[in-house]
Amino acid sequence: MKFSCKWVFLSATALSGISALPAVAQQSASPEALEIITVTAQRREQLLKDVPISISAFSAETIAKANITEAKNYLALSPNVSFTEDGGIGNRSINIAIRGVSDVSRGLGTSQIGYYVDELSVGVTAKGTYNPQLLDVERIEVLRGPQGTYFGRGAAGGALNITTKRPTDDFYAEAGAEASRFDTYKGYGIVNVPLTQGLSFRGVGSYETSNGLVRNVNPKGTPNSGYDYVYLRGALRAVLSDRLTADLSVAYTDEDEGMDATVASGVLDLDTRGTFGSGFKAINEQLGFYPENKRFVNHNSPEFNRNSSILINNRLNWEGDGFSIRSITGYLGSKNARQFDQDNISVDALTRNNNNKGDSFSQELRIQSEGKGAFEWVIGGLYAHDKISQFSSIKVGSLTTYTDPVTGKVTALLPPAWGPGFLVNQGDGVYKAESLAGFADLTWHVMPRLTLTAGARFSHDTIHMSAFNTIASNKPLASSAGSASFNDFSPRFVARYDVTDEANIYASVSSGYRPGGVDINTAVISPFSPEKLWSYEAGFKGSALNNAVQYSASFFYLKWSDLQVKSRYYRDPNDISSNVTLTLNAAEATNKGFEFEVQTRLSESLRASAGFGFLDSKFDSFPDAVLPGKRNVDMSGRRVPKTPRYTFSAALDYDHNISGNWDFFSRAELNYRSSAPGDLEGAAAVALGLPNFPYIPKAYTVVNLRAGINNNRYELGAYVENLFKEDYYTGTADGFGLAGIRLRPHPRIWGVTAKFKFGN
Repeated sequence: MKFSCKWVFLSATALSGISALPAVAQQSASPEALEIITVTAQRREQLLKDVPISISAFSAETIAKANITEAKNYLALSPNVSFTEDGGIGNRSINIAIRGVSDVSRGLGTSQIGYYVDELSVGVTAKGTYNPQLLDVERIEVLRGPQGTYFGRGAAGGALNITTKRPTDDFYAEAGAEASRFDTYKGYGIVNVPLTQGLSFRGVGSYETSNGLVRNVNPKGTPNSGYDYVYLRGALRAVLSDRLTADLSVAYTDEDEGMDATVASGVLDLDTRGTFGSGFKAINEQLGFYPENKRFVNHNSPEFNRNSSILINNRLNWEGDGFSIRSITGYLGSKNARQFDQDNISVDALTRNNNNKGDSFSQELRIQSEGKGAFEWVIGGLYAHDKISQFSSIKVGSLTTYTDPVTGKVTALLPPAWGPGFLVNQGDGVYKAESLAGFADLTWHVMPRLTLTAGARFSHDTIHMSAFNTIASNKPLASSAGSASFNDFSPRFVARYDVTDEANIYASVSSGYRPGGVDINTAVISPFSPEKLWSYEAGFKGSALNNAVQYSASFFYLKWSDLQVKSRYYRDPNDISSNVTLTLNAAEATNKGFEFEVQTRLSESLRASAGFGFLDSKFDSFPDAVLPGKRNVDMSGRRVPKTPRYTFSAALDYDHNISGNWDFFSRAELNYRSSAPGDLEGAAAVALGLPNFPYIPKAYTVVNLRAGINNNRYELGAYVENLFKEDYYTGTADGFGLAGIRLRPHPRIWGVTAKFKFGN
């Protein structure tokens, strides 16, 4: 029944928007037009259908209706986009892939996916991906393909472009509350105040607390994976003159979490096997493994993840005669502290501590044309400085053996010489990057229907790495440091032709780049090359039936060279002090496929949307891959991680007036991702004879429902996520431990919401 219900829903939702079109077209009056969406993917406000880029865009209305509160919510609705929940820095930890381009095995520095909030890059953090609460957001754009010209920093695979709501000249206030499963409670408030002529303030604050998905049965450890989140944002908008406007915003996040929301799989990863020997078996403490056990762990030591950040963004815009000058000055400071029961079982054997700090400053200046004309142009420059400081320590606890409480069997976990307090590994590392870039873009309206665009970005990056205070096997090692510089020229060429006033076709060639770096292994300095990606794309966009239907499709071919793949292993399997960090440049990979999106207004009350993506991705040549445990494998011809072949999403939105100014609203949503390995170990599973579970996460289909009533001032709602309790996990990236690779479960979650609004 579970399977049939899901796919009946899938069929009905997917086909409703298509099968209803002929009937809609035959009506004497067209249904109400869809919302017209504007985007800033080319750093100016344009209609979505006029931008020759494959984009999934979410307006403020859609964000509210779909209950989008963090990155994974909108990524699940975007074709040819996938993500894994790494679990390494808390509940919101995420790793993103667009068209199969991602951090195959991420180290320090910029990601392959650009992440921007109000035009400011937030891609470099102390650890992981910046993933704040999506509260009071005007628009979210998921841009597929290289976005080097306008976004540059780490945008080789695509970009996430988030625009928050700016202060206005009208008073407005909003408050809301939410209660959901696992004793999760949330409250938030929004206020917009005009302070004086030309000066307005907008403030946002939220607090969320939860007992979490996973419980610990061991009284000595942290009770659960619960958390407390605080999010604050304040924005000032000052109209300083008829020509000059300033927007200053400050956002603060504080995430205080307990243990990871993961359970053991019973299958050891390669790193654990390499450390403890191939004959070592995962320890089962009568709790069972996933999927039989999705709630419980037995960890003896206290654990926590504490993340905080402060984001400062100052934007100045000066309007000249036919052009404007825009300055974006920003700083992102982030911290991550983590204490983890590294052995992942009930004995006090190994404990990990991490303390990371990130500082990222950037200054961008753009001059661009304004208004209509034969030519539109942009020219600009960027300076950025990033610094990440990381401390890591793995220490032996009070026990080096495990005694099975049922059989009494004693298993040796650590060498006899490793007594309590023994430092297995400890050290500090600092990553610094200094970046300079210049970019330009010229659009020529050759004829009323033909537009040609040419752009390029030149980048110069200097990367410095250092390692010090290093201890391995309780012995200090020498400090070391290294630097490398890289230059890149990434062009972009686009042709667009308006077939009609409502439809156009386009073709583009563009390039993306991520700088190389250096590995530090005691006295050995090993530089590695930049990544380079070329994208060839063709597509079409348009609307029909007086904008009651909006559609877009794109076909792409990506050639990805010198992929940076990071591996850790012991040069001598019997000597943990011989730990090596190695970044290899895979020779080539090819990603090709297509995506299609459609939205239809079926009637005044009913709207349908759907998106489908197909992706074929493989390493063309990667004969010398080195995996943890110093496993050498030829990855040539094998699938690149985080590349599901099929992605699909569909939604039905229904709104209907029920009495006076009260309306009923509902949304039914389905998201599907086909099977794909989440990391390099999964991609090599067949070659290494590893089991499919858990290395290759299976396909999954998730159904979400939301409904409620509202008027101009009040709203009451309820929702269910994962209605059919689909058993799924998204990846296996963080797997070291004696109970096996850790997986994040996804139980059914239900909740209720309430909102109050006042003012304009």
